[in-house]
Amino acid sequence: MSNMTPFEIRLELLKMAQSMLEHDYFAKRERTHNDWQVKVENARHSGMIPPEHPDFPSYPSESEIITKATTLNGFVSKHT
Repeated sequence: MSNMTPFEIRLELLKMAQSMLEHDYFAKRERTHNDWQVKVENARHSGMIPPEHPDFPSYPSESEIITKATTLNGFVSKHT
């Protein structure tokens, strides 16, 4: 990153922050869905009514991405 302008560094940090938060989002979404599938199967085997699908977590917002990028920037700035 040493040949990058400050603007390019900030853009890369935003991309990195978005990628990290999206990864967390999709992992939580998959875990929520898988947990629900297990509950549905358990309900079917025991003759009960399957539960409704739970809400998924919210997708990372712009402010969450900026906050994460700011955190990453703080870490990078302290250790250069």
